[in-house]
Amino acid sequence: MSLALSAWDNIPSPEPAGLHLGENRLDFPGSHARFDSLLCCLRDSSKHVNILHIGGSHVQAGIFPNRLRERIGASRGLLFPWKAIRTNAPTDYSLTPSGTWERSRCIEPLPSEQLGMSGAAAITSDSLASLRLESPARYAFRRLHVIGKAEGGAEPLLLLDGGDTLRAKRQGDDFCFSLRQPDSLCTIAFRGMNGSGRFVLRGIYPETEQRITYSESGVNGASVPSWLRCELLTEELSQLCPPDLVIFGIGINDANVPPSHFNAEAFKASYRTLMDELRKVNPKVCFLFITNNDCFLRVGRQRRTLNRNTQKVEQAMMELARECDGAVWNQFRIMGGYGSSNRWVNAHLMNRDHIHFLRPGYELLADLLFKAISEYSEHSEYSENSEYSENSDHSEFSENSHALGL
Repeated sequence: MSLALSAWDNIPSPEPAGLHLGENRLDFPGSHARFDSLLCCLRDSSKHVNILHIGGSHVQAGIFPNRLRERIGASRGLLFPWKAIRTNAPTDYSLTPSGTWERSRCIEPLPSEQLGMSGAAAITSDSLASLRLESPARYAFRRLHVIGKAEGGAEPLLLLDGGDTLRAKRQGDDFCFSLRQPDSLCTIAFRGMNGSGRFVLRGIYPETEQRITYSESGVNGASVPSWLRCELLTEELSQLCPPDLVIFGIGINDANVPPSHFNAEAFKASYRTLMDELRKVNPKVCFLFITNNDCFLRVGRQRRTLNRNTQKVEQAMMELARECDGAVWNQFRIMGGYGSSNRWVNAHLMNRDHIHFLRPGYELLADLLFKAISEYSEHSEYSENSEYSENSDHSEFSENSHALGL
């Protein structure tokens, strides 16, 4: 069975001048045996596969992950009430808040709360606080996990549109609601909030019947050290969705410093620590690195210049992938290399800040990554003489792929 679940030729995507489609592939600086095993699981209808996409604002916006999720045919995993903490949210579901909420995020040097797989917490002691969940029918769930810490007698309740009120079973810090039939519309309310009652919500996780689950964890401004502040990351992943594949989109914020201040060795060391934590959850986990996009670096109040750290991050990710037998999807080179963000802005695919993309740009990138994954899946079905055979050497990337498309 091929992973290509929809025809690439049928995907309508605008293309900016200078797009390097020849670079659109998964590169394996080391062995690809781990990914071959992952593909076997994806093709086996009896296997459940968990995907975790972790990063910063490119992930929190939700457009890229959701497009890739739809292409793969996966269900949505982790949800978070971003609007409750006054920031942007994905649009493929809504968690509409009422009442008063405070926040804690992993981008803070010293987060006020313990954080987990969402990288954030929404905190309330308001007796009128609630969250209205509305999601597409394809995300219908039979079990709903409310992840968080209850204090002073606080307790979440699930209010169904049919009129039923459900109480949860405690599973550690996890509150689990079981429904008689699948649903995708409900309200999460709280009781016991009078006096000392307080609830620290770290996420909501719906369980569906689909065998591939794709969770996204993105926090605006997050760097690799940000995710190392999430003390409960591995515990929550172990309980809910041990990842088989982790897609790393972290690096744009780490590199948002003057070139003389970017320390590639410290960057790799932080990544190694994060990968070690994730291996505690699943020793066989596969890592896919997305390189930074071409972007601008602000110098002073008015002046902006091309961020020359982008290629340093690219090289660091290639070295990390070689160490862990991971894969690299080279977004930087696919875009066209240094200066290509100008063309993407002119093609109405990228924001004028030269860092973030517009919806069509994110969707194009997700389509390209899906195509790269699909083609790897198809190549992996070839004979041992295939370019993706176990005896192939892909370490030549750093020497033979320096065309910048300028």
